[in-house]
Amino acid sequence: MLASVAALLATIAVLRIRLLKRIARWREATARWSPLLAECTERVPAVLPPLARREAEMFLVLWCKAQESLRGEAQQRLRQMARTLGAGPIARRMLALRRRRFRLLALVTLGHLREASVVEHLMDLIPDAPTVVSMTAAQALVRIDPALGVPRVLAATARRRDWALGEVAALLRECEPEHIGPLLSAAIRAEMRAHADDKPAFGLARLLRLHLCAHADAVRAAVLEALDGARDLEPLIAALDALFHPQDADRARRLLAHGEWEVRAAAARALGRLGGPDDFERLRAALGDRSWWVRYRAAQALCSLPQLDAQALSALPGRLTDAFAADMLRHALAERSAA
Repeated sequence: MLASVAALLATIAVLRIRLLKRIARWREATARWSPLLAECTERVPAVLPPLARREAEMFLVLWCKAQESLRGEAQQRLRQMARTLGAGPIARRMLALRRRRFRLLALVTLGHLREASVVEHLMDLIPDAPTVVSMTAAQALVRIDPALGVPRVLAATARRRDWALGEVAALLRECEPEHIGPLLSAAIRAEMRAHADDKPAFGLARLLRLHLCAHADAVRAAVLEALDGARDLEPLIAALDALFHPQDADRARRLLAHGEWEVRAAAARALGRLGGPDDFERLRAALGDRSWWVRYRAAQALCSLPQLDAQALSALPGRLTDAFAADMLRHALAERSAA
């Protein structure tokens, strides 16, 4: 027992010493490289110290943080600095290592460096690699070649349930919205063709929810095609959420009578954005829906309709014979007053 305790204490001591040494190396690397990285906001440093192998990981971490905090010409100067120091070959060697932290750092670095030599390897990682690795590879590919990367990212988004749509949207927002629109429309139509035989179309819904990453006019036609052709609930709801033009309100009006409450609630929400005074009676009738969520969305939509007399709306709960409808409208009016 004494020997085991002694061995444990020795192990703790060794780990502690290694940690302290690593912290000291981080401080030294930060003190050496941070001023040079900051200088890249104005110019590339005229004299650069050699990048020691033991400092490579620390430099790449500091360099990637600087890349993600700066914009414009400063990023190009940072790339020039990294290429001068040989960061590209270092990152490519890291990419072949087994430890995930090195691979992820290499992927981020190569993406920021716009390293075209690793494009094929990145395309191989996107479909099947673990979630974090594949998402990092997708981001690197989009940074290197958006025209090549975005279609592959969209195709993978439709297939991979493990990819969070928020992360995909953040990735796509690094590109110009006018470039995303045609590519997203093409991906939506391709997904519709792939599921024309009534197979589950969860991928179509995922793509439709990315409409915020593109100019609305660029994806409008594809969204309307999906709304007219979709049979599953998720694509219908996602397409209704993507409607933005008042001329498309008729589609939401038709779906306000859909058999599934989720679609009716999405249609009411869409009419709150697109509808007009003519939709007052429709939404008033929807206040009596058997689904709580449909009543709630209909009440919110009524409060959002333009050119509607505020006093008449406030008096409406007292004229409703359905107690549930009246309570829901009072609740929506209170929410609007508190906002």
